[in-house]
Amino acid sequence: MTGQRIDWSRVADFLATPVSLHSMELLVLEVPQHETFVSAIGKRQSRQALIVKWTDKNGVSGYGECGCRPDPYYSHEFLTAAIEVISHFIYPAIKKARTYGEVLSAMQPIRGWQFTRAAVEFAMNDAIRRATGKGIIEHCGLQQADRVPVGISLGMFGTVTALEEKLAAIECLGYKRLKFKIAPTYTDEAVINALTSLTHPYVAFDANGSFSEDTFVQLAPFAATGSVIEQPFAPGYVHLVESFAKQYTSLALCLDEEIAHSGHLQQYLSLMAELNLKPGRVGGLYASLQLIDMTRQFNLPVWIGGMFETGIGRTQNLQLAALLPEAKAHDLSPSSRYFKRDILQEPVTMQDGWVSASAFANPQVDERALQELQTHKTVLNT
Repeated sequence: MTGQRIDWSRVADFLATPVSLHSMELLVLEVPQHETFVSAIGKRQSRQALIVKWTDKNGVSGYGECGCRPDPYYSHEFLTAAIEVISHFIYPAIKKARTYGEVLSAMQPIRGWQFTRAAVEFAMNDAIRRATGKGIIEHCGLQQADRVPVGISLGMFGTVTALEEKLAAIECLGYKRLKFKIAPTYTDEAVINALTSLTHPYVAFDANGSFSEDTFVQLAPFAATGSVIEQPFAPGYVHLVESFAKQYTSLALCLDEEIAHSGHLQQYLSLMAELNLKPGRVGGLYASLQLIDMTRQFNLPVWIGGMFETGIGRTQNLQLAALLPEAKAHDLSPSSRYFKRDILQEPVTMQDGWVSASAFANPQVDERALQELQTHKTVLNT
């Protein structure tokens, strides 16, 4: 699983790429979903998205998406605060930066706010790709696959019938992994039995940090399947993994919210079976490449996850996923799975559980949709 390593000399050369910033627009969109999604965090019927538009002095624009939620329930970041951080701290710090590396260095003193900083880097990198044809991913020395295997993330179900109907509806789509949200409030024995008896070759469960020592007994049936359990305990409570194993069974542990930077990965490496790498959560593309390189150094399976991004964020995540041909599946279902309307001219599509590179290599933004779904706009000028 080790695979080819990042060519850091090529990345260093790319960091010297000249950049300019004429204006930055912070666009808030309300993107309606096909159905309500339920997880341990709560219910959601639409995606409230923050899009960063970077326009350089030659008039070339690039787009980045901030993956944070409108509330501070996944991380400390939330949408309106992200706008404030960009407006009052990031933008003043980067507006005179001359290179890609200088922009990253200018944002480095800001503690935390990975999703927010990442959105700015995504937009800057996208502007460079649109102007030159290549961004930081194309300069990392790794070959990109021509297609990406994807799984589906499913919410919580109130009845076995609802679960069975959903499984029947997606059976023909060929998803490479089925991942189900779980929580201590999942107490319907029939639903739990149905979930833990699934025969799909790759089943996983995602708890969003909702379990604790008091709810070990509710976690036990899912752990007993041997399937990967993603973020069973809240960030900062990884010690409960060993306590759980002493009372029940070893966890096939995948960390998500717990890993915000490379230091966290090194700290918890010995406990992990997999890593869910969300580019926004770790601070952007450059940071993601660092983590990918570490996983290869330590032979840790890794796949790319997302935050239910629109096509803008989804295509950039897919570009990173294409660097990981050994991954069985990524949490990057096509946009049409979630949204009634996306903001790309050609929304991401999937065939037999695969997304072709033609769907994400050069996405074109639907400016009309961007305008019609917009609920707020902040313009920053140099």
